[in-house]
Amino acid sequence: MHIALLSPSWPMLQHANGIVTYVHFLREELLRQGHRVSVFSGRVAPGFSHPDVHRVEPTRAYRLGRRLARLLGEGDPGPFGWGRLLAARLRDVHRADPIDVVEMEESFGWCADVRARLPVPVVVKLHGPAFLSLVEEEAATPMARRRIACEAAALPRMPAITSPSRDTLERTVAQLSLAPALAAVVPNPMTVGDDAGVWDAARCDPHTVLFVGRFDKRKGGDTVLHAFCRLLARRPEARLVFVGPDYGLSVDGGPLVHFDEWCARHLAPAQRARIDYRGSIPRAEIFRLRTQAAVTVVASRWDNQPNTALEAMLQACPLVAVRAGGVDELVEHRHTGRLARADDIDDLAAQIEAVLDDLPGAAPMGQAAREAAERRHALDRLAAQTIAVYRQAIAQQAAGAPPVPAWRRLVGHMPSGAKGRPG
Repeated sequence: MHIALLSPSWPMLQHANGIVTYVHFLREELLRQGHRVSVFSGRVAPGFSHPDVHRVEPTRAYRLGRRLARLLGEGDPGPFGWGRLLAARLRDVHRADPIDVVEMEESFGWCADVRARLPVPVVVKLHGPAFLSLVEEEAATPMARRRIACEAAALPRMPAITSPSRDTLERTVAQLSLAPALAAVVPNPMTVGDDAGVWDAARCDPHTVLFVGRFDKRKGGDTVLHAFCRLLARRPEARLVFVGPDYGLSVDGGPLVHFDEWCARHLAPAQRARIDYRGSIPRAEIFRLRTQAAVTVVASRWDNQPNTALEAMLQACPLVAVRAGGVDELVEHRHTGRLARADDIDDLAAQIEAVLDDLPGAAPMGQAAREAAERRHALDRLAAQTIAVYRQAIAQQAAGAPPVPAWRRLVGHMPSGAKGRPG
């Protein structure tokens, strides 16, 4: 089978991103299973070249259209017009080497342009629908409202939709009143490699807390900093290592505030002195930091199936995460990690402290997390499940099959361990 995958950037080692990581591991396993994979991306690292990686570049007409829209005061249409460019690039490759199926994200409604202009099935994987992923004031900007509207217009036209988490799929189906012919929960394949290291209570620093994520509203960087300060009041020896790019976040609806300015506003000098901000660092260095820290924290206000949580689990690291989106489909409280209530800084601090108070007791929890992640997110099994979805989408497009009832679509592809029946 010849499979086309859309990635926002490429390759993974030079452009860290959740979708890029997903495409990387899925592609590697699909190739291993004997399929052909073409990657399409608008951002390819300088100097990188591969015959099956296709750069999507803006045309002269596209650039002129952007300039005209700005002159007319209509704002920058850049990301919203990208679907046509992507469709044209896919069509060029398809003519020379027929593509059997395309998998892509839902962002900006590009999928509708691709489906309208390419005579092959398009499977949309929900990585972060804007109505869910844009939190609080992020969702109120004109760009955000337009993105939400474009995705809401595009997704009802897509006959095949998957999601790594049941929560995201169900909420998207309900929010947009979708009735796709195929809707499936397919967790993301993930591995960290044999050289990533495994957490050991005897070798970690018992006072270090690790957070890996952007400093922005969605990833909850401010929540982690507030919770750490609560913890610091009871454990003055505690230390926070904060890893991730500084995107800034808005305070009370005001302009973006970046990491150092936020800390200057909200933290005492003694508190700031216990925080080690590393910014963006290589993936291998993050693996090393996880084994050195006593606990890893995930504090997103919304997340689908966060790679940071999965990687920590695969390294057997004690994990504390906030219940948000699909996170509690990954973590079973007190068995594979600890879950804190959403929007409860005191509870997050308490869950972190509970791990620090009993590191020997956290070791079995980390090992259980590792075993669960290896079982549920194995590359071979989930790539095979993905191929089964592709084949079903191809067959349905060929037959023009009508939709089936929503509860049958969802239950038919429920991951092991999922609870209840979709509402």
